[in-house]
Amino acid sequence: MKLKILILAILLSISLFAQDMSDLQQTSLLALNKISVTIGGDFIINGTFPASATERVDEFVTRTYNQYRLALLATAKDNRSLTELKAEIDEFAERGIVLKHMDGSEQIIDLQKFHLTADYIENPYLLNGDVIIFPQLDWDRNFVEVEGAVNKPSQFQYVEGDRLSCAILFARGISAAYETSDSIEISRLSYDGMKEEIMLVSLEDNPKINRGDRIRVVSNETQKRDFKVLVGGEVNKPGYVYITKNKTTIKEVIKKVGGFKENADLLNSELIRGSLQARARNLKEQPYQDRRRSFNLQAFSVQTDLLMMNRMANVEVEDSLSLIIDNQLRNAKTIVTVDFKEVLDDSSDNSKVVVKDGDIIFVPEITNLVYVFGQAMNPGYIDFIDGMDYKYYIEKAGGIGNAAKDEVYLIKGKTRAYVDMTDEDYQYKIESGDYIWVPKEFPRTFDFYLTRTARIAAVVAAVATVYLAFK
Repeated sequence: MKLKILILAILLSISLFAQDMSDLQQTSLLALNKISVTIGGDFIINGTFPASATERVDEFVTRTYNQYRLALLATAKDNRSLTELKAEIDEFAERGIVLKHMDGSEQIIDLQKFHLTADYIENPYLLNGDVIIFPQLDWDRNFVEVEGAVNKPSQFQYVEGDRLSCAILFARGISAAYETSDSIEISRLSYDGMKEEIMLVSLEDNPKINRGDRIRVVSNETQKRDFKVLVGGEVNKPGYVYITKNKTTIKEVIKKVGGFKENADLLNSELIRGSLQARARNLKEQPYQDRRRSFNLQAFSVQTDLLMMNRMANVEVEDSLSLIIDNQLRNAKTIVTVDFKEVLDDSSDNSKVVVKDGDIIFVPEITNLVYVFGQAMNPGYIDFIDGMDYKYYIEKAGGIGNAAKDEVYLIKGKTRAYVDMTDEDYQYKIESGDYIWVPKEFPRTFDFYLTRTARIAAVVAAVATVYLAFK
């Protein structure tokens, strides 16, 4: 037994000694791989930092930047200082980086090009004693801009010696969505910015470009877009329907969804136009928008539209509130007037109504019901009978309660328009899907009438006093 314990102890000692030797060897190897690299220029931090001999420039720069960025952001005391700090440190030059070696040799690094091409010449391994110097970023004067028929219109940092191919590379190439690109324009301003020279070039020639050049790959705008409308409700094949740009009619759309079902309520069906907010959002997503300039698109907002409506409106204060409500509804739900009973009739203008991208067609189900609510004894749905007046439906709802007003309103199911049915001057027709509302007469206390009488008496007394004074 003692012999077994002795052998086990020896084996354990050998294992621990081997592990210690392995850890020591790894530590020695790590120490051998450690190098020092200095960062200078316009970077988030300057100084000398430890690196690994197996690290490339991009890995070392990214690691150092992220480490010190988090540390700096943690020092922000409020949201304002955090926003200002982010704007100051969230970018650094990725092109024109100078890598200096201890032997005096230099190399120009282009990390942006490396990210697009995976060319490791632009991202070499680091050596002990290397110095990385970042140039100053100046988006106002040291830039080249690319727009037009490219995959990603953008601006990029100019580096001496750049050619047209660099611009096309940073714009992710010419877009295959455009069938033809007629030419490439280079717009070059004079030093004082007062004169413009436009040069027509080709990618095959690959000319050198200058600082501040604006490059436009010219092509007719493609109209191959995802134009579609949404059709829901009582049609045979509801869903998205693909259409052409400003040419497909509502009749063609209804045919694509297989026509109406037998229980479709064509009277209350709606064609709803795409909203103003959607149009403004599409403008923001247009590829020609400058990525570094904040264009003012408030002209397309709902708020600006309301201000335009109110600018020269000569209305009372009470009417202005109604105008605000009506205008918000106009922007939120723009209805195109269509008689759906005639959309399949070639002889009717209703069949020729052109639908637009983003439109919604909704066809509700025939309910054959009228909803009675308010001061009715048994509010709820009543079976619709053509030609019957409001008194019939109120009687079916159990009659009018004691607190009801004298007025009874018809609210149209499609437009929500109000009609006072007790006013004999108004002509109305109750239809399936309509609402009948009996409003409530709020009780008035003695104090209410006393206060009202006192105010009237005060006005009469004031008028009498003025009259007697003049007389």
